Amino acid sequence: MITNERQYAITKAQAERFKEALAKPDEQGKKLHPKVRKAMREGLQSQLQDLETEIAEFEKLRDGKVTTIVVNSIVDIALALIQARIARNWTQKQLGERLNLPEQQIQRYESTRFKGVALERLQEVADALNVRVQEVVTIEQR
Repeated sequence: MITNERQYAITKAQAERFKEALAKPDEQGKKLHPKVRKAMREGLQSQLQDLETEIAEFEKLRDGKVTTIVVNSIVDIALALIQARIARNWTQKQLGERLNLPEQQIQRYESTRFKGVALERLQEVADALNVRVQEVVTIEQR
């Protein structure tokens, strides 16, 4: 998942490199077996598709096209908070300022998906982002 503009720029540049590699003929690849060449090309196409998906998801969030994020577990709430920050068009630095924390702390929280962070801190982040979390708890039969 792309979480900031720097990662976005890097991912876009990487996607362009994959497109260029796919567009030009591979002189060295001609020495390989056709099945190997095909597998390599499909691998590049698959990686390009993954990058394009990440880029599109980030752009939708950043451009305000996402207003609701569905989570399926308590663990997913951390990812939803990162997505909410992006949807608000806030940088990690701006969120840190609202929480009186350094930008690097927000970067650490997000890089670990808030692993080990107290529930109270998660609530502070949600409050700073003006995010309402509504979780449905289902008791499943064994």
